[in-house]
Amino acid sequence: MKRSNLPEAERLAAVEQRIADHEARCEERLAELRASATSTLKAVESLKNRFWAIALALLAWALAQLWSADQARVGRLEAAASHAQDLRRL
Repeated sequence: MKRSNLPEAERLAAVEQRIADHEARCEERLAELRASATSTLKAVESLKNRFWAIALALLAWALAQLWSADQARVGRLEAAASHAQDLRRL
């Protein structure tokens, strides 16, 4: 390895400066990563809320379909019972 002509104290100061610069860059990157992670988490929470809203809407729709079919069935049964009573009266 090639030795620098700088005195030991200057070399040490240069290395310390490089380390300090590196740590500053790492802190900046960490802050960016945290901001990105926070943004991603908010997006995931939003998607989760939308998923539950869609799931509840589908459940409500399915229940409305069942209720409607049940009402139609009850209507047919009542009509059949009424028709049967009319036939008995004859």
